[in-house]
This record gives sequence, C-alpha cells and structure tokens, in this order.
Amino acid sequence: MKRDIFLATFSDKATDVINKYGCGMELNEFCISSSLDDGTRQETVAAMKKEMEQCGVDSPSKALVHGPFTEICPQSIDHLAVEMGLLRLNQAYEGTRALGLDRLVVHSGFIPLIYFNEWHVQQSVKFWKEFMADKPADFHIYIENVLDEEPGPLLQIVEEIDDPRVMLCLDIGHANVVTLPDYTVEDWIKIWGSHIGHFHFHNNDGVTDLHDPLDRGTLNIDNILSTIDRYCDPSATITVESRECDESIRWLMEKAV
Repeated sequence: MKRDIFLATFSDKATDVINKYGCGMELNEFCISSSLDDGTRQETVAAMKKEMEQCGVDSPSKALVHGPFTEICPQSIDHLAVEMGLLRLNQAYEGTRALGLDRLVVHSGFIPLIYFNEWHVQQSVKFWKEFMADKPADFHIYIENVLDEEPGPLLQIVEEIDDPRVMLCLDIGHANVVTLPDYTVEDWIKIWGSHIGHFHFHNNDGVTDLHDPLDRGTLNIDNILSTIDRYCDPSATITVESRECDESIRWLMEKAV
C-alpha cells in the first residue's frame, strides 16, 4: 500500500538522502527543550526553515515536527512539572505553526517504575485535553510509545480523549525493546489499528534502542508492513529513524510508495 515516507533529520546525511529519494522530513530540532528557550527559539526555527528549503519542502504534507521530550511527563505528580511540560509543548506548537506545519509527534512520558497505569491514563487524558483545548482543527498530535510496556494504556488514553486530532505514533523499535513478553510488535499494530496516525521505523536487537537500519535487527519489517496494511488506515505515515538511513529509505520507498 502506498504511504507517505519521511526521514528523521537526526539521521546521517539526512538532507542529502531526502533530496536523493524525494521523501518527506521529520524535524528533530525541538526534541531537546533548550532549543525552545526564549533566547534561542527564533534561531532554531530559522535553521529549520533553511533545512526545509534545502530539501525543497514547500507543503505541510511533506514535513512534520518531533516535539520536546526531555523531562516532560503528563502524569507527573508535581503540578509544576505538569505546567513545565505544557509550556514546552506550547512553545513547540508555536514553532510548528511558524514553520507552516500542522503535525507534532509527542512522547507519552510514561515511566513504568514510578507511575501506575491507572494514574498514567487518568492524568494523561487530562493533560492532552488541556494542551489541545485551544488548538485549531487542522493541528494534530501523535502520542508515541517510548518506555510503554503494553499497548492498552495508550489506546485507552486516545479513546477517552476522543478527539480526531489526537492519534498514536507507534515506534516499532521502542516496542521491540520494552514490550512485555505477552505482545509482539504486530500485536501493537492490531490492537491500536485505526488509532495509529504515524509510525517510527528503525530496527534493533530486541535489547537496546539502537536505531539501526531496517535490515539489521530482530524485527521482520516485511511482516510489519503487511500487518499495517491490514489493520491501519491508508493515511497512516512512516518516518525512518535509522541513523544509517540511505538503504532503509531506498528499500521502504520501493515497498510503500
């Protein structure tokens, strides 16, 4: 099935690879929160605009933004930590709009050894509803699994939010490392189904989050693509997050474009 393919800009020689294959881009400059500080935000946005120009990106359909994730935990018990998370994400939203873009990938922020799932779900629903309350109809977020050990809680979060602007981003590499033995990555896809709006693709050994090329690791990418085509909406997009990316992009563009 044809899908829009993107490349993370932290990948090696990302600009060259994007231009070589004509894929879209997922901009990573906002990942580290300090890039959003008042003294640096305009400079960061200017650098991102230049990067988009170098890649010939002139449409929102060709790019999306990865939001900040450092110490942003929607389920934080300290209300000041929650307020800080909202501040950083709102700064990322403003930066995304300044770029003329309308999609932002955000981390779930879940830390299994600190928070119970019930609290995580309850507080995350509250957090993301508050964040999206003043956002326009054309702005979308994709909540990404990181340390999440099972698919149920994040599915419950988006179902309770019940907002078409809030979908899930399945990072198959993260799931391959931290998922409980009860689930495969294909199970995540089947369970989340049409709630998935975006994917992060990279491979690893099932132990460490290596962000390796798609052909180097324990994940069977062909099987994963087949499962996606069966259970997910055709509009679901894919970003390659392999550090060594050229061959992965070439192969995936042939498969999915």
